[in-house]
Amino acid sequence: MADSPDAPLVSQLADYPLFVLKLFTFPRQLVRSFDWDDAAALRRLALYTLISLAILIAAFSDNRVLAEAARPLLSTFKGIMMRAHDRSWDWLGPFYAPFNIDHGEAKRLWDTLLTTGFLCYTFCASLLALAVVVRLRMAWRGLSWSYAMGSGLLGYIALASCTALSLVPLTELLICRQCAVRLTLYVLLNLAGWTYMGYYTLGDFGERPRGVLAHLTQSLGYGTLQFIAAYIVFFVLIVCIIPM
Repeated sequence: MADSPDAPLVSQLADYPLFVLKLFTFPRQLVRSFDWDDAAALRRLALYTLISLAILIAAFSDNRVLAEAARPLLSTFKGIMMRAHDRSWDWLGPFYAPFNIDHGEAKRLWDTLLTTGFLCYTFCASLLALAVVVRLRMAWRGLSWSYAMGSGLLGYIALASCTALSLVPLTELLICRQCAVRLTLYVLLNLAGWTYMGYYTLGDFGERPRGVLAHLTQSLGYGTLQFIAAYIVFFVLIVCIIPM
């Protein structure tokens, strides 16, 4: 974190790009510089979390109805997603088959999922799921709220960003239709998100493992465990309002 958590709001906003750079490229430096007992630093982290989620919502949301459009414009992610369903239903269809969702229903589903309101609810549900996991970590490892929530938010920002970005390759954006690059990128981005979550919270176990491979492996394992626990809560909160 920055040196002065109590700096004016404008200064905190100006430091946001540097925070993101450290989050993804210098996680060890970021963790070491964070004062978990500083309430102002935690408020600043909460601000950066809201900014990150607002950027994701703005980037992926579109309130226009595009499911019935013959050729949706590619100016928004929703338009790209609709066009991808039209062009790639031959391999996307089997993923919807167990839910008895046909081509038109799939497009209408995404037409709702990618609205601003639904994305806001989605991220709200994911934050509630994070809070449940934080409480479990506190009970399991005897952690303080400030450390458990602070480290959890660091991992959450990276996880949410990687998970959201993992959808982009599936839309055939600048990537060939037949090759396996899209699915590979989707998997790698999700693995990266789980690893970031585990990396930022692996300090729950005290000393971090020596060696890069051992560190990344344990980060991935611990991050995946937290993701599964959070996803169960998230699914319960989200499934009841998904339009089917």
